Amino acid sequence: MNYQDDPNVKRRLEDIEAEIGSSSQFQPPPANANLTASLKTFYGQFIVWFKELPKAGQIVVGVVGLAAVLALLKALVELISLAVSLAVVGVIVYIGYQLFKSSKSSKNR
Repeated sequence: MNYQDDPNVKRRLEDIEAEIGSSSQFQPPPANANLTASLKTFYGQFIVWFKELPKAGQIVVGVVGLAAVLALLKALVELISLAVSLAVVGVIVYIGYQLFKSSKSSKNR
């Protein structure tokens, strides 16, 4: 069936366009309020979904969630460790450069 030729679909589309055209100017809420509202909605939907799971499913979701959190924490610790290691190497290279520069300038005198 071709929906473009259906008069009911065309009439409904025109009604929707009329509603959109006649509605007042839409002003979106501030971005922060929108984000907070969407997070609350997502959290509420997740809690409802989680409570509907059987006990075994809740345990599996909990274990998988815990594993994901631990993996993220491990990655964060490794990134911090990498940053500290790079800083230590940078300090060692800087000190070596300063010693090399000072020994070279003392030989020229």
